[in-house]
Amino acid sequence: MKTTQNANFLTLYETPGCLWFIGLFFMLVGGIFVYGALGGLKDYGSQSPWMLFIALLMGLCGVGAGFWIIYGAPLTKVFIDRINDELTITKRGLFGKRETVYAFEEIRYFRLIEESDDEGAPIWSVGMELSDGELIKITSLPSHSEEYERQYIFQTNEFMRKEMPSYRTIFELQDEQDEEIS
Repeated sequence: MKTTQNANFLTLYETPGCLWFIGLFFMLVGGIFVYGALGGLKDYGSQSPWMLFIALLMGLCGVGAGFWIIYGAPLTKVFIDRINDELTITKRGLFGKRETVYAFEEIRYFRLIEESDDEGAPIWSVGMELSDGELIKITSLPSHSEEYERQYIFQTNEFMRKEMPSYRTIFELQDEQDEEIS
């Protein structure tokens, strides 16, 4: 993720180029298998039908996996405008551009979203909680480093002058006596 900031605007960019490269690689290799299974290679006539079927199936799986990888990792741009008190999330993917605009009063704060990877280890993503409690995942590339993602949470909340989520839990301890807190 990359950020640019001035006095009135903050922009966060997420460009998953590595994932797009891997997806294109899967699609290319899978496409070669499909091309060969449909008669494009020189030794097509000497192959048995079950071998051609397996090659076609493997090729379609490769193309599908590549498509799924690219579809799941769109280019994301979050533009925060202090002048108009608006936040715009733009996601560009295989099927074009999706843009959503939120007013500052619709947003409670930015926060971390904790998930688990395949091995059960925690992974973190940047998310946004709306005033009605809805949680919107901003990033499509989670990280194993909580601190890495936390820096973007802090930067966006500070820029939007939003209350930090970690501070909310401290101030909600109203049932404790002053002697017990110290």
